Parts: sequence; structure tokens; C-alpha cells
Amino acid sequence: MVIPEPETAAKYRAAGWWREETFLADLAEAARTKADHPAVIAYEGRELARVVSYAELADLVERFAAALTELGVVRDDVVAFYLPNRWVLTPLYLACHRVGAIACPVIPALDVRELAQVLEESAARICVTVDRFDDIDYGARLAEAAPASLAHRVVVGDAAATGAVDFDEFFVRMPWEQRHDLPTAQQSGPDDPALLLYTSGTTGRMKGVVHSQNTLHAAVLAVCEPHRLTGDDVISIPNFATHMAGLTYACYMPLLLHATCVMQEANRDMELLLDLIAAHRVTWAYASPAYLVDLLAAQRKEPRDTASVAQIVSGSAPIQPQLIAQVREVFDIPVRALWGMTENGAVTVTRDDDPEGWAGRSDGRAEPWMELRIAVEEGGDAGRLLVRGASQCLGYLGRREVYEACLDEDGWFDTSDLARDDGRGGIRIVGRSVDQITRGSGQKVSTLEVESVLTRHPAVKEVALVGYPDPRIPGGELVCAVIVPEGEPPTLETLHGHLADERMAKVLWPDRVQFVWELPKNSLGKVLRHPLRDRLEIEYAARR
Repeated sequence: MVIPEPETAAKYRAAGWWREETFLADLAEAARTKADHPAVIAYEGRELARVVSYAELADLVERFAAALTELGVVRDDVVAFYLPNRWVLTPLYLACHRVGAIACPVIPALDVRELAQVLEESAARICVTVDRFDDIDYGARLAEAAPASLAHRVVVGDAAATGAVDFDEFFVRMPWEQRHDLPTAQQSGPDDPALLLYTSGTTGRMKGVVHSQNTLHAAVLAVCEPHRLTGDDVISIPNFATHMAGLTYACYMPLLLHATCVMQEANRDMELLLDLIAAHRVTWAYASPAYLVDLLAAQRKEPRDTASVAQIVSGSAPIQPQLIAQVREVFDIPVRALWGMTENGAVTVTRDDDPEGWAGRSDGRAEPWMELRIAVEEGGDAGRLLVRGASQCLGYLGRREVYEACLDEDGWFDTSDLARDDGRGGIRIVGRSVDQITRGSGQKVSTLEVESVLTRHPAVKEVALVGYPDPRIPGGELVCAVIVPEGEPPTLETLHGHLADERMAKVLWPDRVQFVWELPKNSLGKVLRHPLRDRLEIEYAARR
């Protein structure tokens, strides 16, 4: 891990960006001062599954921590969660901190291939999943992906079908805390590795990003401070809470504030999100641009009372001005833009003192604990975005050399994003300097990863993945596979079948396929994607 120099850490602490306490201290205070206040209001499908008060949350954390101990989890072990948004997530994260383990969330969109990679590379001892979600047998997926190093598979729901540990029976009902008196000294300290998140790599291999509770604390502050959130707020985020944005705003931000999170399992159901906003008087919501498009359509179809919402924050992909204007027209509230990465959480946000509609032209300013620098080449107005500061991660698990290659001698982290100055002390992201495609949902598609699998099909001689504009999501991209065929050209359905056989997640599959006699290349034989991308954009513009 790459730990900040002592004087840098001392500066972060003196300013309050880092602290000596952990999120467990926040839980203890909330359980003492707001015992009956809802911490989590959780829905499964369209049904209310459970309301967890802060007093109950504190008890659940002790029980879950003791259950992990009973299963043999010790300090620095990795515990994986392959879960949709369920009420068990917040106590599971905190239970890991309680026993000094490292929580490793895995987004449900990943299939067997990616799940197996995460479990093997992280050396996870336990993985918790559900029996079924979205018509997919997650228990069977986990059983297929589990490496020999995984000691226990735990399933919420029907565990017997795959021979797994029954979560409800073992974690919820059994009072293991009466057997295991866990010492306070065992829990994770504020600077210890506490969270491990896998993110799409540009080299075809996912990277395990390691955070401490202090780097996570700084990432939470980056949103709740400029947006003036308090314990009276009701927060809702449909994104999976096994993703950096989802877990930050659904699990840790409400805890720091002693506020309430309304959590929905059906993360793409914007009709449900509107119903929950109206029913629970949600005040702050996060939604990627793709979700905003669906949210607008749902509200226009059947208007709900959303007057409680003061602002919607959006990130993960560029927000176009017309989308900002539509949200103002339909909801009469501003959209705040946010930019960040798995490596550093929220880094920049737009805020109240920005001009109207500014989120359509800027990704915001950084808080004092994060520094930005744009490395502009001579003659240009945009350059590689470099960042450093209190929310920057500790590194990549087992890949120190890869992480250090992203840092310069002064500790600046190369984000691989291209940005320009917005004229108000902030930035606007204008592209990527690496071969990666960003869907409107914010899902990153590593071109090299998908290409390496497609080239294993006998009808694919060469392939290059390029992004092209998503006509439904302003600023979002779809994926086109440009292929030099070997013999009879394969259909898109054939390629999808091949990727399914390889157990590659559907979110990584191409949306269309085009065939060429040869791919454009430079003198060194490297594929030139810009001519391919330009051609697709011209075709898109011609059809508008």
C-alpha cells in the first residue's frame, strides 16, 4: 500500500479531513442519541422489506461480526458481498470493520468469469450473495465461480439448493455475540485497509482498489459538506451499494450524518424511486445520467409529489445541458454534477453558488482536501487530469507497481481522464486518454478485456471496440465491435452467445457490429480507434 507521508497525514487530521475515530464510532453515537431513528428503509421488489433503526443497526453489527468470527474470519481477511441492494449491506460493511476484516463488494452485473477473478485475486474467505435476483440464480453463479480458497459460501434466501450457509439462519437468528466477546482492539483502525473494490482496468484485468475508513471519510465529506446535508436528510440512491458511489452515499454518508437511507433493490425501476421519494419525503438523491433520463420519463407519465427533494446529484458520465434543463422543467430542482473514481470517490462537485445549469458545462470544483492539476500539452486547452489528496486510495491489491506507475514523484495520480479548466476554478471532463468506453449508466467497458475474448471466436480475425453516442442517454456511449472476419462474418447474436459461453457480464457486450476489410493502424501496428469512432459519430449525426 502507498501510505501518505506522516506530515501529510498530520495535515489531513489537523484539518478534520481524516480523524482518529471510525464509522463504528459514528454508529455508537447514533445508537445512543437517535436510537429509534431509521438508519435504513429497505425495499425488495416493490415491497417494504425492513426498517432498521440505529439501535437495531448497532445490535446487528455485533451479531454479524460474531457470525463472521464463528466462520473463522480474522483480522485482514477479505469478505466479499455479491449482493443487490438489501438491508443487510450496511451492517455487513460495519461488521467487517468490527472484526478487522476487509469488505470486498462485487456488483451484481458481473458474471461468473469476473466474480471468479475477484474471489481468487482477493483470496476472499467468505462470499455472501442472494439466491435469486432479476431472474438470475446468484447462488449457482457463486457455486460455479468459487475458488478453493473460498472457505464459505453464504446465501440470503434458499441456501440449501447450492449447499451454502443460510444467511438468515446463521447471521440473523443465531446470537453469536453471546459466544464471542469481541475486543475493541480487533476492529479496523481509521488508516487500516478496510474496503476493496474491483474496477475495470484498461489493460484487460480488473484492479482491486484499497481504501481505509479515513479515505472513505474524506470522500463522504466531499458531498455532504458542499451540499449542506444534515441528520434530518433522507437519502436515496438507486445505484448498487456494492459500487463506490452506491456504498458511499447509501451506507456511509447517512451513518456519518445520522440520517436515513431509503434503499431499493430494483435499481433500474425509476417508477419505484419516484414512489419512494413521495412516500418517505426524500430530500437528496443520486442518479447517473441514464437513470435521470428514465426518471424524467416516469415522472412525465405519472407525476408524483417530489417537492421534498432539494437537489439531485449526478455523475459517472457527462451530463448534457438539455438533460439539466429537463430536470429543472419537470422537477423544478437543480442537478449537481459530480466527478470521481473508484480510486478517490467524489473529487469535484458543482454547488449552490454556481450559475444555473452549470452542471451541464462543468463537473465542479474540488474541496480543499483534494488537489487538481491539468497537464496540458503545448497548444492545447485540455490535458490529463492529475489528482492527490485525502480521499485518494491506498493502492491496488497485490499490484503496487501498477499503482506507482500512475503516480509521479510528487504524488500526483494520473486519472487517465482528459479535462479542461471550466473558468470558475473547476474542471470539465472531455474524454479519456485510455481505451475505455463509458455507458450512460456509468459502467466502464475495458476495450482490451472484451476484445481478448472476442478474438477467441473462430470467425473473428481482428476486432476493435469503439464507443459511439447513445441516442437515448445524452453523453453516454454504446459499444460497437468493428471486426475483420475470418470467413463468414459472425452475427451480433453469435458474438453474444460466445460472450455468454465465456461468462462475460452482459454490460460488457457490444451493442452492434460492423465489418471492415482491415483495421486502421499506425506505423507500429497499433489500432487507431479515432477514425472508427469518427465514422460511427458521423453515422449517428446523419440519422438524427
